[in-house]
Amino acid sequence: MFSAAALMGQIAVPQSDDHDPDLPRLVCRMAMFAQQLADLPGAEKLARHGLALFARSDSLETADGAACLTSYAGLFEAKGLEPEAQRQLENALAVRERLFGPNHFLVADTLIRLGLTHSRQGHLQEAEQAQARAVEILRAQLPTPELAAALNNLGNVMAAQGRSKEAEGRIREAISIWERVRGPEDPSVAPGLLNLGILLQARKEYDEAGRLIARALKLDEKSLPADHPRIGMDLNAAGVLAMARKNYREAETMLARAAMILEASESPLHAEVGQVLLNLAEVYRLQKKTDQARDTFERGLGAAALAWGPSDPRLPDWMERLAATLRQQEDYAGAEELEIRATRIRVLHTIR
Repeated sequence: MFSAAALMGQIAVPQSDDHDPDLPRLVCRMAMFAQQLADLPGAEKLARHGLALFARSDSLETADGAACLTSYAGLFEAKGLEPEAQRQLENALAVRERLFGPNHFLVADTLIRLGLTHSRQGHLQEAEQAQARAVEILRAQLPTPELAAALNNLGNVMAAQGRSKEAEGRIREAISIWERVRGPEDPSVAPGLLNLGILLQARKEYDEAGRLIARALKLDEKSLPADHPRIGMDLNAAGVLAMARKNYREAETMLARAAMILEASESPLHAEVGQVLLNLAEVYRLQKKTDQARDTFERGLGAAALAWGPSDPRLPDWMERLAATLRQQEDYAGAEELEIRATRIRVLHTIR
């Protein structure tokens, strides 16, 4: 694996002081390369230095400064620090809007990323607003993969809010654009297929859901390493579908592999890790494997609470499933404590 130090040795850095106007941009580009080489500590150090140079020369509110802010946000995303990633993306968005106007492609690109950051924090209304605005900007141009991505993200957020039919329309349109622009076998189609499969599975349309999820997994397995996070998410969806069909052993196999992939490749703060662990715990619970269920529920709730926040309305249902497991193990005090916490979260959101 390369390091940032090795990377710096391969790039001709101009012999100048910190006031060289080209130096901030170069340092931030090096940060981006270091991130691509998986040297996150080195990338963060370079990005911080680049931003400090931009600030010192009073040039942060430039196209290069906004690009550096966006790269910096990506480092926080990689560490699961979504609130800080959101803050950097909001700064980059403000700069790009001032420089290029509200309808520029780079503004839409920043909105797509900002919407995803909101989604991962459970800020669904804010996520929908960001993705919807990106779609509006990109519709004024020829159909592009970026428009498909924004439509797919928008559909995903609508589905999370229970607006299934609206969500289906957006996601099917995204798939159509990806297939038209890139071809039906291109791996970019897979995220749309996966989201549509998850949506149809929730409506108990299991046959079409199964075909879509299997196709997404096949595309990703052809184009990505076996331990890529996207394959983990495909396996998670396939496992949830198998669980819905009461094929618990098949579900356990898929979800265990998904959890192994995601825990190895993602920060434990990521919502995806928490969700996969919670799904796996539920399969253990349904099979009466109470020790495995308890351990996995606790790990999943810990990761989910860190990603979503400790009072997120998605937590109580999972807390009560863990409480049911604790009761099976005759840990009545632990079960009661969890049920009280779940009730407090529900009351908090009822008052709001």
